[in-house]
Amino acid sequence: MKKIEFWLHRFVFVYGLVMLITFFMCLLFNPTSELPVVRFFGRCILLTLVSMATLIVYASSEELTNRAWWFRTILHAAFLEAILLPLAHSWGFWYNALDDVIYGSFILAAKILWHLIDFGQSFYTATQLNEQIRQRKLEERNKEDAANG
Repeated sequence: MKKIEFWLHRFVFVYGLVMLITFFMCLLFNPTSELPVVRFFGRCILLTLVSMATLIVYASSEELTNRAWWFRTILHAAFLEAILLPLAHSWGFWYNALDDVIYGSFILAAKILWHLIDFGQSFYTATQLNEQIRQRKLEERNKEDAANG
């Protein structure tokens, strides 16, 4: 159940990023003028699912080293650009070279935002775990002191 909740949380987060990118692209280039709304948002959901599928590059049977994590992060960014840009172009989300550069920049910005938020959540979780460890050590020390004397 925790895994399902984890992936649903990730889906909502990625979908939010796709919608932010879409908002700014619409603000600049108005692709919705040529797309029906339902099809447009359906394609946004598909872009989200494709983005989530690319996370497979992080799959590993053991914990990633720092070097392996950076390699996979760069590989993931390349996958996102290589997969999402042609897909978005074929759906009419962008039209020319300038649009391509801007859309690609938005994808990279969303990836950076993803990592910043993920880091913040990990930092918060680590802080909570450290506090729990401190509490347990303090309780153990108090029990030892009470037993000794």
